[in-house]
Amino acid sequence: MIDFTSTTIVKSPKSKILPKNAVFIVGLPGLGSIGSIVVDLLIKQFKGVPLATMYSNKFPPHVLMLENGEIRFLNNTFYFIKGPNKKNDLVLLTGDTQAVTPEGQYEVNAKIINFFKTEIKGKFMLAIGGYAQQETEISTPRVFGNVTDEKLIGRFKNYNIIFNQTRGLIYGSLGLLMAMAKSNDIEGLCLMGEVQNVELDPNAIKSVLSVLNKLLGITINTKDIDELIKTMDKTNAKLLQDLNMPAQLNNDETQPSYIR
Repeated sequence: MIDFTSTTIVKSPKSKILPKNAVFIVGLPGLGSIGSIVVDLLIKQFKGVPLATMYSNKFPPHVLMLENGEIRFLNNTFYFIKGPNKKNDLVLLTGDTQAVTPEGQYEVNAKIINFFKTEIKGKFMLAIGGYAQQETEISTPRVFGNVTDEKLIGRFKNYNIIFNQTRGLIYGSLGLLMAMAKSNDIEGLCLMGEVQNVELDPNAIKSVLSVLNKLLGITINTKDIDELIKTMDKTNAKLLQDLNMPAQLNNDETQPSYIR
C-alpha cells in the first residue's frame, strides 16, 4: 500500500539493478516542456527500465484518466538505461508534475537527491529545463549552463554551452535539485534551452539534444522533434496569414472603405 500522507518512493522489481558510473538526468514539466520531452525521448529510444516511482501528497490533487478507461495518481518515475555510450549508465527522472507548494518543492526534491545519492550511489547530475529570454525572435535557440562549482565550467567549455550569462532565479525542481546536489557533494550541470514558446518549444528542445549528444557521446533520434517543428511552423504561418487578411482587405482599393 502506498502512503499518501507523505512523499514516498516505491521501488519496482527491477530496482535491484545497481547502475555503474551513473549520470542522473532530470527532466520534469517546465518552460517549453524541454526537460520532460528530452528525457522521454531518451527513455523511448534507449528502452528505459522503470526503477522506482515517487508519489506525494505535495503533487496536485488530480488523477489521470488513461486510454484503457482506468485512472492513476500523478507521479514521477526513475528509469534505468544501460550505458548507451559504453562508459556511463543513465538514471533518468521524469513525470507528470512538480510539487505545488514551496514546502512541497523542498520535500520532494530532497527525496529525489537522497534516492540518487544513497540508492544509486551517483555523483553527477544533469538538470534540463528552459530559459526564457525577452527577445521577440530567436532564430537558433542557444543553450545556457549553470554548475554546482565554477571549476566544472572548464570541463564543458567545448560543448556549445553558454556560461556566465544567465541571471535571476531558477524556479522549482530545476533550481532546487542543483542546489541540493551541491550540498550533497554531487556535481551538477544545469542545461537550459533558450525558450520562445513557454508552453512547447521544439526548437529549443532540439538545441538541448544537440548538446546532450556531445556530452554523453550518443546519438538521439530527433525525427519526432523535426516533425513537430514542421507542424508548428505551418500552424504559425497559417495564423500569421489569417491575422494579416483584414489589413490586406482594407488596403485593397477594390474593397469598400468602412472608415468614415
